[in-house]
Amino acid sequence: FGSSYFSSRAGNFPASVLKSPQKQRTNNKNNKNKMADTTPKEEKKEKKAEAKVFDAKDEAFIGYCSFQTLDSDGLASQLKGCHVKAPVQIVSEPEAENVVFEANFLTTNPLFYLAIKSEDQFFLYGSFWMDGAKSSESNTICTVVPTKMTELLKQQDKTPNAFSTNAMCPFLRNSTKRLFSVAFETEEKKFLTKLAKVTLTVPREAWMEYKSYRVRSWKAGKNLAATEKDDDEDDKKKDDKKD
Repeated sequence: FGSSYFSSRAGNFPASVLKSPQKQRTNNKNNKNKMADTTPKEEKKEKKAEAKVFDAKDEAFIGYCSFQTLDSDGLASQLKGCHVKAPVQIVSEPEAENVVFEANFLTTNPLFYLAIKSEDQFFLYGSFWMDGAKSSESNTICTVVPTKMTELLKQQDKTPNAFSTNAMCPFLRNSTKRLFSVAFETEEKKFLTKLAKVTLTVPREAWMEYKSYRVRSWKAGKNLAATEKDDDEDDKKKDDKKD
């Protein structure tokens, strides 16, 4: 065919096909550079978000704790003097070997207090959590191992107005052998032994491990949301094709 044949049909070809090989290579290189520039930015943004979730210095920490009286069947009592809740503060120094949390309860409150009972069927139970006033499985730090109140009162015979028990963080590796220490202080008010203060001591390596778990949980949530979004977009494309 003559050159006139190709020139007459040049309009039938896409512009990208008609570009010179040199220009095509240049465009491909520019596209790769754009992709390379985007990826580090996204990674940097992701790392920054991870650092905020991890909160290495606990600058954004907000915590709470709650304690209640349980019967021998594990049921919570709804009577007065069987439940307390309070904000938790970190009182240890930064980089200390142990991270120490502390909460205080007003023992003169006539309604909302927790009394340690001398009957054998009652247990003390509680939990610590972070990120807000409402507790959930996703923001729980640890739960106190239910302990008979009569055993706690026996401890007070040796250490007046003080006793201790343990708490477990189920998100740690080998968690059942890495229990945390929970110490309580009490006050005697009108023949009642009331909770006045609680101190939770967590080894720093355990605290860092727990916060690493929180980052993984956050990532898992993001991945799930992205997967659901992709599925929705695929379904939308299918619907558009049908229309």
